[in-house]
Amino acid sequence: MLVPTVIPSAITAISNLAIQLGPMIAKYAPTVIKVAGDNLPRLVKVLEVISIASDVLMPNEKADELGAKAIAADKTPEDFDQINAYIEYLRNDVKVDEATLSQDPIDVLVRQSVGAVVLLKGLNKELGSDVSLPFVNKLSELGIGGKVVLEIIKTYLGSELNQDEIKAYIDGELTLDKTKQHSDNLLTAYQTANPSMTQQEAEQAVMKDF
Repeated sequence: MLVPTVIPSAITAISNLAIQLGPMIAKYAPTVIKVAGDNLPRLVKVLEVISIASDVLMPNEKADELGAKAIAADKTPEDFDQINAYIEYLRNDVKVDEATLSQDPIDVLVRQSVGAVVLLKGLNKELGSDVSLPFVNKLSELGIGGKVVLEIIKTYLGSELNQDEIKAYIDGELTLDKTKQHSDNLLTAYQTANPSMTQQEAEQAVMKDF
């Protein structure tokens, strides 16, 4: 549980780093903190898993380290034509000593939120569409594994369904027709992530998780 003063302090810290981080990160990192709140560590973990699966991150890389490098870097995303090139720059040209990084909750929150923004932007580029932050955050809150989350994201991006309706779906606030569309989408994602799953097993998994 985050101390109430940590979130506003982290947002102020990001504002103070705006010139170093560049407009895009400075704008979206506070939004990540506000949307995720106490769930940020789980959101970051899921983003790391799906970023590795999508070749945005290397298996040994972490969002926290990526955030630290973005803070230490001389360049910002705006100096590059594509986010992938910026991530490559952070990977190859910016060095940080993880052992010396501050473990103060505010500093950790800042690094994680900055890293999360870079990963989200990298995923958007890799998947060819915008992944909704509230959508991924809600899936991470439910404790769904990264492999399944990635397939859910891909299935939603390939459909006409609104990702941000997922909360209303979970809360039972959608029409029967819309509810069925979301359920079918989730079934497809679970079976794609787990090809050996039967229809019945997929239905049970969706009911359990959602």
